[in-house]
Amino acid sequence: MELKNLKKEYAELEKKYKLPKFEDLNADFEIDKLDKESDSILRAIRKIMMEKIVNSMSFLEMLTNPVNAPRMYMPYIRTMSAEDRKIIDDIYSSLADLSLLSLELEIDTAENNEANLIKDVFKKWQELRQGFRQIIASIKAPKNFVNKREKTYFG
Repeated sequence: MELKNLKKEYAELEKKYKLPKFEDLNADFEIDKLDKESDSILRAIRKIMMEKIVNSMSFLEMLTNPVNAPRMYMPYIRTMSAEDRKIIDDIYSSLADLSLLSLELEIDTAENNEANLIKDVFKKWQELRQGFRQIIASIKAPKNFVNKREKTYFG
């Protein structure tokens, strides 16, 4: 779908359902990547938004259940504070609730319900951003981490 057409269609729905501005939604969820015509633009937008939610949940899951976590996260995972665990759990719980609501719409969809979920996801994402920022900062500079490298002879 051409960006100009997408913005035009969205503008009508934005007024009708009091949705977030296109630019704000696009900044967080990249809805301009919608590349095909759709009978239900709101459903397509919700699905794009949910991709980010599910990916974020997978990331948080990896931090709390690091069975096959990439090595780059191990210093943080080993030194993760109780406060960080609580933030991760809270974010994960909120995203899981949104994911379940979206799953409901896969079964029974309605334009009004799609619009409401888009608003809810956008609002919740704004609330959760600070927690994500805090976790990312902790990952970049893990607390109390001592890098122990064993010196061995390879010659």
